[in-house]
Amino acid sequence: MNWQHTAYAYPMVFAAVVAGVLSAYAVQFVRHRGRNPTVVSFAVLTAAVSLWTATTAVKLFLVDPGAKLLAYKFLHVGAMAAAPTFFVFALAYTDRRELLDRHVVASLYVVPAVFLVVLFTNPLELGYTGWELSTVDGVTILSVADGPVSVFGLVYGFVLLFLGLGIIGQYALELDRPYRTQATLLIVGMLVPSVVAALELTGTPPLAGGINLIPASLAVPSVTFGIAVYRYKLLDILPLAYATAGAHSADGLIVLDANEVVVHVNDHVRPLLGTGDPLLGRSASEALPNYDDLGDGRSSCDVLVEGERYVELTRIPLDQAGDPLGWVISVRDVTPRKHYELALESRNDELEVLNRIVRHDIRNDMQLVTAYIDIVLEHEPLSDEARSQLETALRRALNTVDLTDVLGQLMRATNDDERRRHLDVGATLREAVEDVREGYSNAMFEVGDLPSATVSANDLLDSVFVNVLKNAVVHSDRDEPSVAVSAAVDDGCVTVRIADDGPGISDERKSVVFGKGAKGLESPGTGTGLYLVETIVTNFGGTVHIEDNEPRGSVFVIEFPLVTVEAAD
Repeated sequence: MNWQHTAYAYPMVFAAVVAGVLSAYAVQFVRHRGRNPTVVSFAVLTAAVSLWTATTAVKLFLVDPGAKLLAYKFLHVGAMAAAPTFFVFALAYTDRRELLDRHVVASLYVVPAVFLVVLFTNPLELGYTGWELSTVDGVTILSVADGPVSVFGLVYGFVLLFLGLGIIGQYALELDRPYRTQATLLIVGMLVPSVVAALELTGTPPLAGGINLIPASLAVPSVTFGIAVYRYKLLDILPLAYATAGAHSADGLIVLDANEVVVHVNDHVRPLLGTGDPLLGRSASEALPNYDDLGDGRSSCDVLVEGERYVELTRIPLDQAGDPLGWVISVRDVTPRKHYELALESRNDELEVLNRIVRHDIRNDMQLVTAYIDIVLEHEPLSDEARSQLETALRRALNTVDLTDVLGQLMRATNDDERRRHLDVGATLREAVEDVREGYSNAMFEVGDLPSATVSANDLLDSVFVNVLKNAVVHSDRDEPSVAVSAAVDDGCVTVRIADDGPGISDERKSVVFGKGAKGLESPGTGTGLYLVETIVTNFGGTVHIEDNEPRGSVFVIEFPLVTVEAAD
């Protein structure tokens, strides 16, 4: 087989090698990071370009007419696949995934497939009407007269090519660096061979009547695509990041690449952060205050940026096909919310100090008062009136001690930091009954079956049962109150029923007996004990309500969710 040398083939060989390397890189990218439409279509596109330019170079090197004609047919395999694949790539690159239905994509290759069949078989000269050899600048070239199907295939390819360029061009106007640079490189790369093809096919000088330079011009997109891939991370950080961030968000938006380097900021970032320093190209740890706090499961943090102004940084992972590409950081002014939280923290600190004063100082003083009253009542001769007054003072003092206990329990009940553990409702309820029984010897307690039932709670669970049991005895109108205690487990919860035989509670009072809708100790209910019960039960994820007992009295029904087996393990 005879060969000829020509410098015209060098750009084609260069384009074939570069496009082949890019295709191999994309294939490796898919193997290591998973498939996605952008990378797959890019791999097919560059493979098509590599085949097109390589076979064109071979055709140019050959001298034998039959071999040249065969190479001419094979180069169209790559040429006809390039246009629809570029269109698919444009749709994927601009995140128009709804158009990438497999049936739609397959239909794009129908015309190229028909064209290739006709070209290789050439029935009725539909593929080409003739061919001839000629010499240009000392190089033997093959000139082929296109048939009607070939003309239609060329028009079809140009339509898809310019549609793809239009889609990317429109998207480029909405992007910022580095995405606009990516899109510009793609457009420039494909525009050069498009212009060369238009000049070749229309016979416009200086490209008319010479060697076909369309494949040689593909060296340009090979280079620009390579720059887009290796310099601007075409396959790693796509415009999908910009679309995720939202160009018109009122928040500050920052896009980081996989190395946590800032690659995009919108116009709101610098005013929100209170900085005029450039952010692009810097690592997030250097560019963003408190960025290192976003780790170990934390996706957001509050940052004091200037004066008394706070912003919230929120990090959102940017994934494609399950593979991390980078992050989007939102910056939002949260100054009012933060000031409110700080005010609440300060108020809670003040309440904690007040709680310590009440529970320790006042409680200790009141216990000393009750001790002295007891001594006087036991050892000093008193008149009936004086004894009655001291007994009244003693009851008031003891009530004050009880109130300090309730206050402490309320503080614990509303404290989210109060550590919880797995507790057995049956065992806790049984201990509570024994504690109350010791203090009220006139009351009768009937304890039914108390099954083992594990719930997530703390020591305040005992306070719930003690307060309800005491309430049943204290508010009874009988000399010997009777209280029935039972529990049952069903449908993932444990239900405790504490029934008394007292005067009962009217339907009107049932809705307010726990102090619902009232504030703190000013509850219109029967007392702070039941207010405490409702608060603790709710914080443990349970419910409490009152039913009528038969023939008289009330039933306090308390329900808690059971700890699941998975949580218990």
